[in-house]
Amino acid sequence: MSNVALHAEERAGRTLDRAIYDRFLPMVRRTAMRFARKVPRHITVADLVGYGWVGLMEAYRRADPSMPPDEFEAYASYRVRGAMLDYLRSLDPATRELRKMSRKVTETIRGLTSRLGRAPEEEEIAQGLELPMPDYRSLLERIASAGMARLELLDTDNLDIEGDVDSVDDDVGKKQLGAAVADAIELLPARLQQILALYYQEECTLKEIGAVLGVTESRVSQLHTEAMHRLRALIGRQ
Repeated sequence: MSNVALHAEERAGRTLDRAIYDRFLPMVRRTAMRFARKVPRHITVADLVGYGWVGLMEAYRRADPSMPPDEFEAYASYRVRGAMLDYLRSLDPATRELRKMSRKVTETIRGLTSRLGRAPEEEEIAQGLELPMPDYRSLLERIASAGMARLELLDTDNLDIEGDVDSVDDDVGKKQLGAAVADAIELLPARLQQILALYYQEECTLKEIGAVLGVTESRVSQLHTEAMHRLRALIGRQ
């Protein structure tokens, strides 16, 4: 039997033992938690970890047994991330369509801001999307209901598979993001700044905010979702 055939047979018979499990559990969980911070809330860390293990087992089966440990770790990380991304991309087509529309809202706001030299009005955003105002507001509500009205949401269809970043870099990234958000909030229309302050600082419910502003709870949800997309558009320009 050739060396290639022997290696193929060895790889096919390899299974994850306890030592491998203990060694790679932190990496799999760390990767899952990073994804979980960037996707809708209904996608759990446990779901992502499960698919991450599928990727790790696939890496273990495919890798040459003679591969150096550092090379295998990099390869395993790639396969773990790839398995999680495959899972995220396989989700409900309706969710994928909403992610696409959410990106379009952000891109429209960014383009209008650049062209007008100021924050666009709600009517201008709707026109930019070629939507009647009721349809635009309905879209915002659907995006919010899907758990996508969060600043940290990333488009999982476009996520790159990169190397792990250690916790120090994570902390620096969080501080940089926090500073960028604070600067961007100051550029929002006053009404949206008020909604964010009431929601995040005063911890008011949407219903309570509606009572303060004299609008319905659903209208507050729409405005909050629009504020999130405006922030993403502004931060993307920095």
